[in-house]
Amino acid sequence: MAQDSLRGDAGRTPAQGSDHSPSEAWTVLSHLITGFLVFGGLGWVLDALLETRWFLLIGLLAGGAASFALIYIRYLYVPPDPPRPGGPAGPEDRKEQHG
Repeated sequence: MAQDSLRGDAGRTPAQGSDHSPSEAWTVLSHLITGFLVFGGLGWVLDALLETRWFLLIGLLAGGAASFALIYIRYLYVPPDPPRPGGPAGPEDRKEQHG
């Protein structure tokens, strides 16, 4: 149960024929916008303090990358199944069994 909470919503499979709820779409959109605003805002502040022009661009790119990574991890990533007890743990164990 605790392991399911670490995986986010990626471990759940939707019921047959059900669509994602509108609240999930709003959550994804808010994650996307927030990343751009937070990192872009930090870049803008650094540009104002240091009198440069490139921290805003770096902040926007980093915010977009962080937003997409968060959305991928939360909604699309499915972790691999843990090894079964008594079964081969990895490629090394499989080689020893067959040869």
